[in-house]
Amino acid sequence: MANADITQIDAAGLNRVRDLALIIWPAHYAPLIGADLIPPMVADMYSLNTLGADMRERGHLYWIASVDGKDIGYASAYLKDGRLWIKKLYLLPSVRGMGLGKQLIATIRDHYGRQHPQALYVSDRNETAIAFYKSQGFTVESLEPVQMGPYHFEDYVMVRPGEIALP
Repeated sequence: MANADITQIDAAGLNRVRDLALIIWPAHYAPLIGADLIPPMVADMYSLNTLGADMRERGHLYWIASVDGKDIGYASAYLKDGRLWIKKLYLLPSVRGMGLGKQLIATIRDHYGRQHPQALYVSDRNETAIAFYKSQGFTVESLEPVQMGPYHFEDYVMVRPGEIALP
C-alpha cells in the first residue's frame, strides 16, 4: 500500500485537478463510453469555470493526492440533505490498486465527520469502480438517468451508512 500526501486545495489549485482529468478520463472512460465523447465532456466538466462554480455555488471541497511530489489523483465532496456526497474520486491508472482510493475516502470522511452516510454516482458500465466501492461497504441504492451536456447515461447511486459515534 502506497502512502499519499492528501491536501485540500482552494480555487488556485483547481488547474491541478483539470490537468489530472485530462490524463485520467481518456485512459479510463474511452473503453466505457467511447473516445469521441471524452474531450467535450472533460472540457465542460473540468473547465476552471465549472470547477470554481462547484466550489463557490455548490459547496464542493477538493483534495489532491500526491506521491513523491507528483499529483496522482483527486477527489471532491459536499454535504447535501444529510448525506456526504463523494462527487469525484479519480487516480492515475499507474497507481490504482495501491490503497490510495481508500485514503482519499478516509480523508473526506475525516473532514466531514464519519457519522454522515455517504453517497456517490458511478456509471453502471464502470465495473472496476463498482467493485471498488462495494469493497468499501457501498451498496447500490438506485439506477438514475444522468445527463452530461447533450449526453445521456445511467448511473448507480451507491450508499454507505455513517458510523455511529460511541460515547
